Amino acid sequence: MTHAMVTFIAPLALEKLDAAQQAIDGLGNPATDAIRQKLAPDGEEGTHFASLHAICSPDGQRGYIVFEFSADGSEDVATARIVKAIGSELKSIFMLSSHWSDGGDFAAFLKAHKVTVGSGLLDYPGLPFAGTPPLSVGRIHFEDEVARFCASHVESQDRDRPALTRIAEVRAAIAAEATLKSALEPVTPAPPFEEGDLLGLITSGIGAFITTYLWPLMAVVGLAGFIAGAHEARHVHGFWHWIGAVLYSGVPVLWAALWIALVVVIGAAIALYLALRAAEDTDSIEVHSAPQAVNCAMFEHENILVQNHMISITERKPDLVRAFTLRLVFFVIALAATRYFRPGFLSDIGTIHFARWVTVPGSRDLLFMSNYGGSWESYLEDFITKAHAGLTGVWSNTVGFPRTQNLFELGATDGDRFKRFARHSMVPTRFWYSAYPTLITDVIRSNALVRAGLSGVMTEDEAVNWLSLFGSAARPASKLVTNDIQSIIFGGLGFLPFGTCLLCDLPDDKPQARAWLKAIYDSIAFNDGRRLAHDAVITLSLSWRGLTRLGLPVYAGITFPFAFVEGMTQAHRARILGDTGDNDPGTWWWGKRPPDAAILIYGRSGSSVDRLKQQFLADCAAAGMPPPREIPLKTITEDKREAFGFVDGISQPVIRGTYKSLRNADPIHIVAPGEMILGYPDNRGYVPPSPTLEPNSDPANKLPLLGAPNDFARTVADATRDVGFNGSFLVIRQLEQHVDEFNAYCEDQASRFKNRLGAPYHITDKFIGAKLVGRWQDGSSLLREPYESATDHRTKLLDRAKTQAKLGIANLVMESVDVDVTSRPRSHPLGGTPIDPAGKHPDKLGLQAAAGLAPPSARHHPRPIQPDNDFLFGAEDPDGLRCPYGAHIRRANPRDSLDPGNADQVAISNRHRITRIGRQYVPEEGRDPGLLFMCFCADIERQFEFLQQTWLKSPSFHGLASEKDPILGDAQHGACSFTVPSPDGPIGLKPMPRFVTTRGGGYFFIPGRRLIEFLIDPS
Repeated sequence: MTHAMVTFIAPLALEKLDAAQQAIDGLGNPATDAIRQKLAPDGEEGTHFASLHAICSPDGQRGYIVFEFSADGSEDVATARIVKAIGSELKSIFMLSSHWSDGGDFAAFLKAHKVTVGSGLLDYPGLPFAGTPPLSVGRIHFEDEVARFCASHVESQDRDRPALTRIAEVRAAIAAEATLKSALEPVTPAPPFEEGDLLGLITSGIGAFITTYLWPLMAVVGLAGFIAGAHEARHVHGFWHWIGAVLYSGVPVLWAALWIALVVVIGAAIALYLALRAAEDTDSIEVHSAPQAVNCAMFEHENILVQNHMISITERKPDLVRAFTLRLVFFVIALAATRYFRPGFLSDIGTIHFARWVTVPGSRDLLFMSNYGGSWESYLEDFITKAHAGLTGVWSNTVGFPRTQNLFELGATDGDRFKRFARHSMVPTRFWYSAYPTLITDVIRSNALVRAGLSGVMTEDEAVNWLSLFGSAARPASKLVTNDIQSIIFGGLGFLPFGTCLLCDLPDDKPQARAWLKAIYDSIAFNDGRRLAHDAVITLSLSWRGLTRLGLPVYAGITFPFAFVEGMTQAHRARILGDTGDNDPGTWWWGKRPPDAAILIYGRSGSSVDRLKQQFLADCAAAGMPPPREIPLKTITEDKREAFGFVDGISQPVIRGTYKSLRNADPIHIVAPGEMILGYPDNRGYVPPSPTLEPNSDPANKLPLLGAPNDFARTVADATRDVGFNGSFLVIRQLEQHVDEFNAYCEDQASRFKNRLGAPYHITDKFIGAKLVGRWQDGSSLLREPYESATDHRTKLLDRAKTQAKLGIANLVMESVDVDVTSRPRSHPLGGTPIDPAGKHPDKLGLQAAAGLAPPSARHHPRPIQPDNDFLFGAEDPDGLRCPYGAHIRRANPRDSLDPGNADQVAISNRHRITRIGRQYVPEEGRDPGLLFMCFCADIERQFEFLQQTWLKSPSFHGLASEKDPILGDAQHGACSFTVPSPDGPIGLKPMPRFVTTRGGGYFFIPGRRLIEFLIDPS
């Protein structure tokens, strides 16, 4: 099956741009039902994706109508299919083009404006890419239906029978279905993929480079040899004698010319490289976000389906060097994609359905259009972490891209600036059609394997591998300025167990608001919490509106993350966060309009908290503020269990440079300061973009300088001010926990499956709950205690010891209980080995003492269970047999689960860590208990929203199907099932009801000391 990726571009007068955009809006994104029906395939072949745009060039001088589609068959056949289906709709829009003539034939018009791209000297620079090369639309739909049918039968089978017997039953069921039985016929297999050979790639690349770029020079060399030979043979008579004379005289000249050509090529290459490096050192870069209105327009159409579409328009830099290097990059990518990477993959990225780069004829405008699975944030994160060289190579040739070196280096590795550049270059997609809007590429490939196995599986091993497709087996400057950082950032202040949360609206009058801030300033806690002198302290966080009411200039908003400025209640944010249905912000108790400030008051006693609260309320009243909304918090006790009964707060990132990072912290949990606090390098060595102010907004020079000069070449007055330094973003969500529903569900599922697994498994409601969460209620992990909690395990050992003591057995050798040790073994992610065996120490004396066998002086109660957190999911449990892929803690921090044993995958996971500092709140009478979830991070979108959307709320996380996070799932029909892998096949639990309901929330900023002082008095 061939794929046609066709692009049409027609000029559009700028005065007609609005009219064209409005007309395109009528077609829908996603496409309207009428358009979908017209484009639906009536056979095997069809249109995969299509999009239509009316856009303006980056310099605002030109307008274009751009229509692109990806379809089955040849370009002519695919175009004819499109014209037949929606030609009338497309024609009415292309008639607005300045090239349209009344009475013109639309098909001929499209053909005249088709843009064919390539990397040659005479081509329009560009590159098409297909992520599912051999598959037609009809086949994708058919194989999805087949896979769903097979999955339903596999789930209902008896797991005790041989795998071949089970697949035979599925085949029989397929054969009985008239519409599906063709799936038993062999399909044409894709050519076997052989791992790319770098030497072979270079060798073939040299030959292709010569034919692509050096043919003019080779033509000159050949012509020189021929002319020299012909000149020498001018007196020779007879054709064959003349040919021999030409060769005899011309070959030496040709050989000499080749050497001269080689010297010319080497010299040109050196000159090109030097010119490129000089340009890279002086290129301007784009540091601003896209305008808010453009962002809003794009977000309106994102994350509606499991796929998304993006279009970006940038301008190639004007020099001839960039005209050549852009072609060269496309040449290299095309060569690697066809001869080195797996088909349908760019490096390790397999989420792209279809994408293309296209240069607009007669201009330097470069279009990038992509149909991809998942969110935009996860899409770009894949490129940043896995394939940044390719994106850097292309976009480094365009205006405003982050700083690069050697064409392919740096650039996109500066992830936050790269994403700002990308957003700045994007325009809203006004019409977009997808033939299979519920499928991502991973599922499409998996479905193809399911179908291939129906006809191809012949051995038990093959059958076992086929059954594994349904989810039961493996898939394979930094020092902190602590005095300026609020204490909450160093930890949850658990040593201040009493507390309350107050949500405030500040007065419109800026002097009053500043007076309020000045009044509470002395109670705000800074520095390492262990050094706090007060019995009760305040943590201050402000929303965007709160910052502006305190006098922060509104123009600074473009330098803050869009998510923070916009808040979490917009419809597109609700889709990202899963705030739909009962979680809809319209039903919240608070936060429909974000409060200006969220104040936490923590103290050593209830009386100290109450005294500080009364003083705070008096300060609010003095400023003319309405009474704050209070969320009273439960007192922290030795029992760290949350409402569902599980020990909470076990797994946390540890900020390098804090005292916790120096206390034998496991390296897999250590993150660079810039991951949590603005103004410091992140895990990739970059200082992420920080909110800023222009110098004239800080006449008193109170704010830190952004990139302060170290060569005294600039005065302080010329330096941009760093508003975010030593601050962090705070996410608050009030979560009501439906404990009765959770317990009832666990009991029901335990009853259903109590005899499903044999010894040593014992399926109880505690077992089901542990599988959903990933830990037992005492905090011990399923990886180390797969059959029972560490508490139950130790109880059995104690009972055994007591029994043996009664029998008079002395000098008992006790079994080790690993979770009792205070110093846990160390993990080694770099070597892919999770445990240092030397770290295990039996607690013989403790058990003997508890059993009455130790000397009286040594008799004591066993030490409390110490929850373990030093494991690696992928290295220790690659198949999910202990901790399921969909378990809450595996989703919240996959560690190396997505690429077992790979240290880079641990680093990738750590880019999305958040630090949780929540506390349980006191419920109102008649309400369920709950958690005031709070976390902080340096990037709301990359960390909290990514975690929420891509890992927790995604039904396709880790290759799963229709499974959202079991704790935070929203009871969406068909998307909240749960699979418990077992050695003999998956256990499918019933769809889960909602266990947690969001009752309020908001995005806030925890300012550093210097910003607070600036807000109090900027003059």
